[in-house]
Amino acid sequence: MSELALGISIFSVIVAAFSLGWNIYRDVMLKAKVKVAFGVRVMLHSSMPERPRLLIISATNFGPGAVTLSAIYVKNAPLWRRVLRKTEYGFIMHDYANPMSGQLPKKLEMGEKLDLLLPYDKECLLSADCTHIGLTDYFGRTHWAPRSDVKKAKQAYVKAFGEMGAEAKKLTVA
Repeated sequence: MSELALGISIFSVIVAAFSLGWNIYRDVMLKAKVKVAFGVRVMLHSSMPERPRLLIISATNFGPGAVTLSAIYVKNAPLWRRVLRKTEYGFIMHDYANPMSGQLPKKLEMGEKLDLLLPYDKECLLSADCTHIGLTDYFGRTHWAPRSDVKKAKQAYVKAFGEMGAEAKKLTVA
């Protein structure tokens, strides 16, 4: 009889430990996953005879739970900068005056999407030295767009406005 009581006690300790571990993982470790996309896009509308180009940063919350996105960040981190720990960061102010653009900060529930529209001209953020573009959340994590998206946008910029060369802006770190 004492062996049965011991077996039940051991089983209950295992279940309680598993339950405690799951609760800690769910509440502390499991945060919302945000996918970010970046690119040069054309705005199409019947009332616009010309088709303006814009830079668009899109973020989709894949859950679980809600996340609040707060700012746009850029990073200049080619391989040699990462090795030497000389990565540069920059902060981008998006166009608050554009009524079609989403606004930051923005709370995204699971499944919601945010599109931020930025101007696309010779002085846009692609004229700066940057290899990564992303959005930060209130947990302090930065959700980066794929580097291939940034490379494609840089190629479109070079094709539209010519080589960046020596006049490319450097990110300044305060």
